[in-house]
Amino acid sequence: MKRLSPYTARAAIWIGLCLLSYAFWRWLAGYLFPFILGAGMAGLVQPLVNRFERLGVSRSLAALAALLSVLGGVGVIAGSIVMLLLSELVEFTHRVPEYLHARPWHLTRYLRWYNAVRARLGWGRESVRTELHSLDQMLGVSIKALAHLLLQLPDMALMVVIATLAAFFLLRDERLVRNSAVRMAPPWLRSRLARLTRAVQSGLWGYLWAEVLLVGITGLTTTGGLLLIGAPYAALVGLSAGLLDLVPFLGPTLILAPWALGALLTGHARLGIHLLVVLAAVVLIRQTFEPRLVGQNTGLHPLVVLFSLYMGVRLFGAGGVIVGPMTAVFFNALSPLLAEPWE
Repeated sequence: MKRLSPYTARAAIWIGLCLLSYAFWRWLAGYLFPFILGAGMAGLVQPLVNRFERLGVSRSLAALAALLSVLGGVGVIAGSIVMLLLSELVEFTHRVPEYLHARPWHLTRYLRWYNAVRARLGWGRESVRTELHSLDQMLGVSIKALAHLLLQLPDMALMVVIATLAAFFLLRDERLVRNSAVRMAPPWLRSRLARLTRAVQSGLWGYLWAEVLLVGITGLTTTGGLLLIGAPYAALVGLSAGLLDLVPFLGPTLILAPWALGALLTGHARLGIHLLVVLAAVVLIRQTFEPRLVGQNTGLHPLVVLFSLYMGVRLFGAGGVIVGPMTAVFFNALSPLLAEPWE
């Protein structure tokens, strides 16, 4: 039987790896997500565990202290942000009735404009019923989505607990886990497994840091833009936009676009135009920096980052913004090892 050339063999391996990656993210990642999250948590706090261990603390106690410190810090920050948002939301809800009571002519003018547009388009009573039905459906979908989210909270809490326990055991028994991974690895990979692990950790750390920087850029540019145009709640909106930027394709658009639309419809055309300009500037700055930051921190070329983002979104939807670059980081760490002789 004719032996495959090295080029053909490596091409077949890369095709197989792409298919395996797709199958993993499509069908297995959902079931293994708590353990993937636990491995990520272990990788993040491992430097802190090593520092505690150098101070004479046992490995088990160091792992427990590091996890509790990080989770406690994240909980305090998240709780503070939620409290700030809730307090501002309560203040906003108190001001809305006062605003509507003080300026009823805005609503009257909007209703007249809306009725004039409907008359020009020839919409009759049937269109009103259709609009009310659509609004009812939208409210129903929103309520169902909120109820679904509330029902998922126990599962999410269980997932966090399992991920934390998995991270603790991975940190405590690091040497045992490493030796087991070496024994299960193919022979050609055993001597290279440590290099592969370091390269993947470095790439994922870089990707995480790039995302943190992008969130900061979004929050600061949104806050700065709102301060320049004199809009209220600049810091709160900027903070919210930065946090929402963690969710793909949302960010400041979810806040500034409805705000601008509302300002235009209620007679504040100047404010609405300024908000749209701020939104366009924030999106442009974010899209300009994203490929460069991700590429510099992960060791990937910006073109590769763009390709991984595009393919990730095409294959996995919004979650592909994370899945695509993570897969590219793993392939980038694996490519030098596949280029070496396997014997």
